[in-house]
Amino acid sequence: MADTTEEQEFKQLQRHPCYYLNGGDVHFLVGNQLFRVHRYFFERESRVFREQIELPTPPGRPRQGDDESVAIVLDVPPVSFEKFLGVFYNPRYSVYDWDSDDWISILELADKWEFDEVKNLAVRELEKQEISLIPRIALYQQFKIDHMLLVPLYAKLCSRPEALDEDESNIIGMKTTVLIFRARERLRAQPSSDGGRSPLPPGLEKEDVEHTITTLLAIRTPIASPTEGRTGEAPKTSGKGKGDNGGQNPVPNRAVNKNANGRTGRPVGPVKN
Repeated sequence: MADTTEEQEFKQLQRHPCYYLNGGDVHFLVGNQLFRVHRYFFERESRVFREQIELPTPPGRPRQGDDESVAIVLDVPPVSFEKFLGVFYNPRYSVYDWDSDDWISILELADKWEFDEVKNLAVRELEKQEISLIPRIALYQQFKIDHMLLVPLYAKLCSRPEALDEDESNIIGMKTTVLIFRARERLRAQPSSDGGRSPLPPGLEKEDVEHTITTLLAIRTPIASPTEGRTGEAPKTSGKGKGDNGGQNPVPNRAVNKNANGRTGRPVGPVKN
């Protein structure tokens, strides 16, 4: 009797040469590759897999992933899943020599499957990689990375002489474009008259720029002003709490004094990214 189509397809499956482990106790089918790895990592790290693996099965039937016939099917590229497993089975322990594309692939799967600690690891490793400013911002926005990692990136955009161009604005989105525009307006004494180039006022420091960004984002824990810690004094405020001014923090007096056209300190509504 000729094999059925399903049987023929099953015969074409290949056991992965590295990740079909003798001691593995959960099976995954990714493309035409069969993986057998340790259930422990997936139950411990991911709510998505924990719920799938624990789905009830009829009496006498194996659980999802218990053997090849009930392998958990993943709709991702096999090479991406292989790289993802390398986080747990890396023979060099915590030493990785992967490039940014590898870590972006890992970040995507960690976000998709809610592996929070793997996601944090991927972000830490991406922080070490050379990635252009605009693509890095877009990447962190896509995967909802902590705003406090985005603040220094936004500050770089605000600090450079050139304003955002149309392509950059399309990549980072309208909300972020408005945020950068407002921050640049607040930080600069007057509009540019030099072909679109507008340098920061002399003496304005990186911390001042970042503080302005956190103010516009209405982040609850703003980056400290450089004057804090030098004198041991708390920064001066208007005396209003967050409920009084829409959650904004005051712009440091030192930064305000550097802008002489009377426009600084003008309240700007928070922009949520």
